[in-house]
Amino acid sequence: MPRWTGLHNFFNDAEIKVRKVVGIQVSVLLGQLFPLIFNWPQSHPDSMRIIILGVLFVLLFVLAYNLFRESRDAFVLYTIVLFISILWFANSNEFTVRMIILDPLSSSLIHFSFLLLLSCLIFYLAPKPSRELGFLIYGLAFASPTFRGIIKTFDKQFFALFFFVVTLTLIMNFSFTPKTFRAILETFLLSVFTVVSIGLNAYASVILPAFIIAFPKRHRRNYVYIGLTIIGIIIFSKVFGISISTKLFDKSSLYILARFIKESLVQLVLLCYLFVTNFKIAIRMRGQVLFLLILTIAYLPLLTVHPWLFASLVIVTSALSIRLTQKLYLITQT
Repeated sequence: MPRWTGLHNFFNDAEIKVRKVVGIQVSVLLGQLFPLIFNWPQSHPDSMRIIILGVLFVLLFVLAYNLFRESRDAFVLYTIVLFISILWFANSNEFTVRMIILDPLSSSLIHFSFLLLLSCLIFYLAPKPSRELGFLIYGLAFASPTFRGIIKTFDKQFFALFFFVVTLTLIMNFSFTPKTFRAILETFLLSVFTVVSIGLNAYASVILPAFIIAFPKRHRRNYVYIGLTIIGIIIFSKVFGISISTKLFDKSSLYILARFIKESLVQLVLLCYLFVTNFKIAIRMRGQVLFLLILTIAYLPLLTVHPWLFASLVIVTSALSIRLTQKLYLITQT
């Protein structure tokens, strides 16, 4: 056997041993790291409380400041909403916390922070040139007693609604800018929040076909978003699981549908009026208006088998009625 062959085998054996040792060390390190990460919040509740509330209030400040930059009127109206929310939360005993994070007091403060964020995000469902119309979307949504009842309970259904509104907000403000960094960031964030929305409520998957139909198909970013979201859903289902809860159509289904029509009568009457009087223009709408219209058409029958869609449908119809009104007004004025 040539000498160089023996040396080659020696180094191969040494490399294999080094890899095994490194692999064992990495496994041990990860085995120690993950319990440390998951146990840290329980062992440091005060620090965790400060971190969570700090992140939420920083996000709220950024959104409110951007609202101030885009529209002073919208900012003033949101300030009114902010004070109304504070008074509502402080004077009502109806708020309940079913998802305990750290402790009951921290969970209540986190719930309140999410409520403020939710109300601010609703303003971003309005068109950018007319952010003050978000006040109308907020008013139409919060006029529904069922909607208010859902957001007063801090549980999985509240989070499903919150992440659904975040996803809607990103889509309503999705820009087709050629700037690479912003395009990557927007697409990544939209994919992440869409995956979480679908993970919490499988019926939010209607967002994907609605997005494909409503927005330009030539943009490569759309295909990247769809691809990333599908991959994310597969990973989410493998790790956490995604359940689809349905119930058979019965008398209670008709009751839920009738209750939605009753509590969203203003939005539905306004939409019917706009489509009847401006049918040829309204039916040709594209982009955000068409996206919201597809969600409305899809969620109405699904509401009868999955009552969790009630609050989401209230938000969608409220945003659609205001956006369609603003769009038709601009068209008729030109």
